[in-house]
Amino acid sequence: MESIRRVGSGMFVVVAWCMLSGCSEGGGGSSASSASIQAAGQTVPTANLLFKSNFGPGVTLGPPDLLYPTGGFQALTGMDGETGYSWPVAAVGSNLSAVQLIAPVPVTSSTVSNYVRSEIRSVVGPKGDPVSELFMETVDNGGVGNITSAQVDLLINRPWTIGDIPHLYISFWFKLQPNLVASLNPNVSSGNWLSMTEFKTGGHNNTWRGDYRSLVVIVKGTDGALYWVTRGDNNANRLATDSSGSPVSCPHTVYCPLVTYWREENRTVPVPIDTWAKMEVYWHRSSGDEGRYWAAVNGQVIADHHGPTMGEFGLPINRIFVALAYGGGHPPIESHATGIEIWDGFPCGDGVPCQQ
Repeated sequence: MESIRRVGSGMFVVVAWCMLSGCSEGGGGSSASSASIQAAGQTVPTANLLFKSNFGPGVTLGPPDLLYPTGGFQALTGMDGETGYSWPVAAVGSNLSAVQLIAPVPVTSSTVSNYVRSEIRSVVGPKGDPVSELFMETVDNGGVGNITSAQVDLLINRPWTIGDIPHLYISFWFKLQPNLVASLNPNVSSGNWLSMTEFKTGGHNNTWRGDYRSLVVIVKGTDGALYWVTRGDNNANRLATDSSGSPVSCPHTVYCPLVTYWREENRTVPVPIDTWAKMEVYWHRSSGDEGRYWAAVNGQVIADHHGPTMGEFGLPINRIFVALAYGGGHPPIESHATGIEIWDGFPCGDGVPCQQ
């Protein structure tokens, strides 16, 4: 497998500026772990553990650093005493690993928590033992009805200039809020979805904007049932010019229509409410048929796309939104996440969900 270049920290102000127009919907320990299994009499290629964190002792979530009018970042730093891995995630070239705060209105350091907030806190975890979780919440969407303009996400940012991440596996434990079904409203435009995890590319016209996004979302149907949707599209904030010569962010209803390259829907695997569940995603980036995006929940595959996983310009990944509090429903929208692992391939075999 190709190696992924490491870079140092920095570019904090540049990253903040680049996030202003609608971003999204570390370092390793002393040694890397690896895993391989025997399947059908054949050895599955070894995968290497790049990063692991439980937000354990030593991990610090900084105060909101408001670098633009409607939001800012809470940087994650320090070595996780439970895993030995440090934030930011240097293994994927991250120059900033942080909670990104996007408020629906201009805010200050004293008002931002009225709209969006996050914290590391102790809870009862997936195995019934105390664990640390990253809690993120959109508190108020600023009176925009069901179309939320507030967002909180766990962001791994990386410069587009260091190249792509050709293949990666990410898993984490998540817990959905108990009133999620009531919070989502399929009868209101854009009111029926919740984003779970995604990535975006960057580098278009030598800016942070990109040409491709992959994501997993929960959707509430008109029958009230929740189901999974996984897709690849061009909604990565790429910049174009309108008829007057002014820049516009794509997709745009007139100048840059949304293009959905692929979409997989799963109504069979249950959406777990108010209980811990495991999310797994894997991608292999390619403009050809060997491309792949795979996702599983609680050991059950919800999507396995084979085919191109690149945008029209072939731009590299510069933003990984591991987990998000971001949806179209009534606030508050919550995200609970812990037990993050990042590998350079399938740790449990080619397309085999890992045991819980």
